[in-house]
Amino acid sequence: MENGSLHAGKAALRRKMAAVRDGIPERERLEKSRRACGHAAGWMRELGADAFLAYAPFRSELDTRPLLEWGWRRGLAVLLPFCVTKDRSLELYRVRSMDELRPGAYGVPEPDPARAERWDDLRSIGAVFVPGLAFSPDGGRLGYGGGYYDRFAARMRAAGGAARWMGLAFREQVVSVLPVEPHDVRLDGYFTEEGVHVVPAGQGG
Repeated sequence: MENGSLHAGKAALRRKMAAVRDGIPERERLEKSRRACGHAAGWMRELGADAFLAYAPFRSELDTRPLLEWGWRRGLAVLLPFCVTKDRSLELYRVRSMDELRPGAYGVPEPDPARAERWDDLRSIGAVFVPGLAFSPDGGRLGYGGGYYDRFAARMRAAGGAARWMGLAFREQVVSVLPVEPHDVRLDGYFTEEGVHVVPAGQGG
């Protein structure tokens, strides 16, 4: 497939998967989010990490608040990204409550640099939980097209970070295959309300 056709295919798939996610009733989204976050928390306990990067939910995304709150109760370093639109990079901040967030780029809730603590130790992060519109069993992820997480993954690798990269999604967002480009971040697995799916060795990131 030519590059232009690939981009057009991704754009069409983004519209389709956004509609699928938007179509899940709010009450059902909240319950599925609670269950998915419970699976992620159990996995984190086994991982034994002291710090993890997640995201604050926006629109119809899986609600990560149960996972964030679990991390705060456990005394973990709960990190959230700040989008630097100038170069489409991510800065990380340790957030201790939802009160430390403000509407940021694109309206997405993100850390308020005046209130949250900047975090630059990428090697300390045990897990990265990423948002997305669709995920595939081989570690594919369909993001929003900005490339923020792709750039951050490259930066983390360069810094020697060895975090596990995991998606958070509703079952409806899992598809058999996704169009993937060489620069697209590959995941180690994903969580849904049904549990955890780990990408077979050699297929993921």
